[in-house]
Formats: sequence, structure tokens, C-alpha cells
Amino acid sequence: MLVPQAERPRSFCVGSRAFDPVKVGLVTKVKATESCAAGLTNFNVSLLGNSNRGHSFEGKETDLTKLPPGVIGPELTEAERRALVEYLKTL
Repeated sequence: MLVPQAERPRSFCVGSRAFDPVKVGLVTKVKATESCAAGLTNFNVSLLGNSNRGHSFEGKETDLTKLPPGVIGPELTEAERRALVEYLKTL
């Protein structure tokens, strides 16, 4: 959740309709060696067209004009990430 790109899983199972109230999204299972459960699909970012980049918070740069493509702000601490999600729950 809101982690730098390098820390995001490269392969995970998608298709669940179960809601994760902690992460405020759909439940996903990080895929290790086992296959996805029935009804779920493996999303592998090494395949052409798949990406886990999204909008990333990375590095220490605070001047938004100097951030690399895809990075929208400096890296967040775990506490800052949780606080942001809790704030978004109030909207």
C-alpha cells in the first residue's frame, strides 16, 4: 500500500471481490510458487502491458518539479501511509 515501486510484488493474484478494510481495497494474494485459486488470475508485471508502477512516492526530493516520471512525492513512512489511508476513509 503506497510503497515504492521496488518494494511492490512482481506477481500477484487478482479477481477477488473480497474487501480488505485495512488496505481499503480488494484482497490480493502475493503469488510465490503456488498457483492462484480458482476464479483468480495471475498478474505478472514482467509481461508486456502489465505494470505495478502506478503513482509512486520515492526518494527524498521535495521539489515536485524535480521528481522522475511516475513519482508524485517523497517516500512515505509506514505511519504516514497508514495516516493517509485513514484520512481517505473519511472522504
